[in-house]
Amino acid sequence: MIYNTPELSEEMIKSLSTQNYRDWPLMKRYPEYDECFVAFHPFLKIKNGHEEYIKFESYSRPNKFEIQKHCEPLSWLEIINLTGIIDIKSLDRALAFLHRAYSFGERTEYYKLIKLLVKDRLDILPAEVDDLPLIIENKILHKLRSLDYDSVLIYSDFNEHKELINIDKLIENPIGLPTHVRIGTPDEKILIVQDFDQRFAYFFSNKSTLYDIIESTNLEGFFCNEHTPESWNYYPILEPEKIDWSEDMKNSYENNF
Repeated sequence: MIYNTPELSEEMIKSLSTQNYRDWPLMKRYPEYDECFVAFHPFLKIKNGHEEYIKFESYSRPNKFEIQKHCEPLSWLEIINLTGIIDIKSLDRALAFLHRAYSFGERTEYYKLIKLLVKDRLDILPAEVDDLPLIIENKILHKLRSLDYDSVLIYSDFNEHKELINIDKLIENPIGLPTHVRIGTPDEKILIVQDFDQRFAYFFSNKSTLYDIIESTNLEGFFCNEHTPESWNYYPILEPEKIDWSEDMKNSYENNF
């Protein structure tokens, strides 16, 4: 699903020209590409009857093939419909606060998400950060291979050394791609970027190629305009809606979250 490009808050518009490059519009950061699609990380739903076969523990996470076998992706639209969260901006702010990417959360919308995840539906897991989701990784790699690429360049935010790796080997690897991965085609026509603390990935290319990838892999998100930064959801949260980490931890303890 492709959403309309979100409008930016006045505070976010004012920050677009700061010295911090992460405040800059994405198209300014990657000027060599015509278009950018922000693809939301899907939530995970454990398939019915598969609960005993897969466990998500902090010390032991399922590998790519286990997730693909026992889980299915849930879209942000499905989560909005299940929770009553206002829109994709509110859902992303709630996820950012949940993952401690934001210091403050939007109380009402955040607890709609928490109620779903820890009370109503224990079979649903939140969209993850930092890593390209394992549930869609092979779909994307298969699509790149169908576009006549045998290999892609793999590097990351922390290691800019580009390694040319055969796509079939990446598909067969149960561990998944590196954290904060960059996937580039050798001809520099396609670039996929997973940034720090983000609940979405950036797909750069021309519009026709991006539409092809979106439709083939069932991605959900929106196209950037010339102003869209990575913090496209940001706006200042005021009292009494403002909640911080300490209050959230206290509430979680008192309510056995």
